[in-house]
Amino acid sequence: MIGPDAARYLAAGEGVPVSRPFHLRWLLPWLCGARTGLWWAVWLASWPVMVGAMVAWRIELGDGWRVAVAAAVVLAGLPGILGPSCVVPVGVDLPATAVTLVGVWLMAMGQPGQVAAGVLVVAFAAMVKESAPVFAALWAWSLWPLVALVVVAVRWWRVKPGPDPLGPRFQAIADHPVREALTAHRYVWRDGRAMVAPWGVCVVALVAPSAQVLVALAVAYGLLLVATDTVRIVQHAAGPVMAAAACAQVPVEWLPLMCVVGFVWFWQVERV
Repeated sequence: MIGPDAARYLAAGEGVPVSRPFHLRWLLPWLCGARTGLWWAVWLASWPVMVGAMVAWRIELGDGWRVAVAAAVVLAGLPGILGPSCVVPVGVDLPATAVTLVGVWLMAMGQPGQVAAGVLVVAFAAMVKESAPVFAALWAWSLWPLVALVVVAVRWWRVKPGPDPLGPRFQAIADHPVREALTAHRYVWRDGRAMVAPWGVCVVALVAPSAQVLVALAVAYGLLLVATDTVRIVQHAAGPVMAAAACAQVPVEWLPLMCVVGFVWFWQVERV
């Protein structure tokens, strides 16, 4: 099933102008076009890249290998990271998260050249999804990734959004994102099935949460003021920070249980 976002990316891949913010997400439509096989290749490759970068990043920051592996498993198991079936494989969230984590890992090495390389990688991710530099800043807990916003600014200046190819109903979402987001979430703000339950074992991160966890969550849930989806939005924004913080909170001998409970869903979890 092709969802609205996927339809826009396929249209962009065929050279059709698309509405904002989809006109900023040009790299994968340009590379993959409307060829589903290439989208599948990118989607499948994103998983090992994301998991490997997550492990490498956490080890670089001093986590033991068991904590790092558990954090990567918990991150990969989050329902919002997978997302709804309508964004598989034609979507940008998973590839952007994978590439952004590579950049964050490079920046964690700390040397000027490595930080610069990380910013360049995040700039590459920003061509996939414009929010990548902001997410990288939250994960790396650094302002350096925000330098990559220059590629978003250049794209915004050079390419203007077109009409939404899906028609007036979706054009209204592009024209009035706050109004449409508030309408979409009017019954969701206190719905634990959508707002809390999909985090699973990551809620352990809220035991004595760090400033980084609190800021990442604030930004992630703040995005719901301009987006109509819920779980995939907040988990691609704050998932790496939450997974890392949760796995660092528990004794090492409990990490296998964290992985099992975090990766396997025991009910029909919200993924949109």
